[in-house]
Amino acid sequence: MGYNWQPSQKFKGVRFHQHESRKHGVKFDRLYGIRYQLGGKRYEHVLGWISEGWTEEKVGLELADIKLQYKKGEKIVSLKDKRVEAKRKKEEEEVKQVTFSSFWEQSYWPAQSYKSAGSLGAESSLYKHWICPQIGKTQLIRLEPKNVEKVSSAMFAKNRNPASVKYALAVISQVWNLAKRDGLVIGDSPTQKIKLPKKDNARVRFLTKNEANELLEELQIRSPLTHDIAILALYCGLRFGEIASLTWQDIDFENEDIYIRDPKAGVNRKAFFINQVREMLKRRHAKPHASAERLFSTIDGGKLVQVSKTFRRIAAEMFNEEVADPRQKVCFHSLRHTFASWHVQHGTDLYTVKELMGHSSFKMTQRYAHLAPDGLRKAVKVLED
Repeated sequence: MGYNWQPSQKFKGVRFHQHESRKHGVKFDRLYGIRYQLGGKRYEHVLGWISEGWTEEKVGLELADIKLQYKKGEKIVSLKDKRVEAKRKKEEEEVKQVTFSSFWEQSYWPAQSYKSAGSLGAESSLYKHWICPQIGKTQLIRLEPKNVEKVSSAMFAKNRNPASVKYALAVISQVWNLAKRDGLVIGDSPTQKIKLPKKDNARVRFLTKNEANELLEELQIRSPLTHDIAILALYCGLRFGEIASLTWQDIDFENEDIYIRDPKAGVNRKAFFINQVREMLKRRHAKPHASAERLFSTIDGGKLVQVSKTFRRIAAEMFNEEVADPRQKVCFHSLRHTFASWHVQHGTDLYTVKELMGHSSFKMTQRYAHLAPDGLRKAVKVLED
């Protein structure tokens, strides 16, 4: 685009082009530029419009500054370089204003929709009760191990178990890594320098055959839906989230197996029928509502997002009334734990249990090794004549 440059009457070397139609206030908008000669070389720069904040005086000062730099023998900083530097400083200042909470709300949390309802609920609770109160107002670039320790110290002060504290630190680390990806921070997460006391927090309680039967009988009376869900956890080792996601397309009556899609460990697998499972599935399939897509759903047909409170009440009444140690309390996950424990007690090898459970690592399955105390003894016996 060609400009019809007119010289300024106030400042030598300053010129302007007047827009033909666009106005700024009551006057036509003007584009300012400068033209000058230094060291026998001619320079021309376009600076900007009045509507962008430029004035004739501001342009005159810009030109005077360039000439002064040249006169002092200093390196002339071009307008382009000044703009780049100004932009850089502005971005740096904006980064400094980003707190942990603002990044959580604007960037991290909206990006977590792919996670399960259980994970979202757990992370939200950790953030609300522990993370935000301690480091929410901390500038992200100034987050240090001493800040993170405030979170762990607050949780331990309220007798939260190490596993919960470790989960909170993992959430903080995820936030940091996302901010690092976005260029807001550099280096490793400050959580990596936090040392937590080691404690085996894994649940060790599993049900006996009699306890399992009594629990199922009570569930059948008080909540038939929860009873059927419990059947799949107890006899197939399924997680609640896996059960809630099942559709009738995942049930293969001919081959008597269940296809588990997108499980927690990320690898699809199959679970297999036994008599109790087969009878329950056939009974549910014969009901009028079996035409619905999901095996189990809410009253309005939606996906279940949490274990029934009825299960918790029954478990509390039957098993947990005088139990103080959380590891010894019965919860819905205890049914899956019972599935694995029974298998190991009856001689199923740990690798097979790992595959049935859908564990992501063998370390998770090794917790059941103590339930087969004769395994090593039998292994040695094979060398006898």
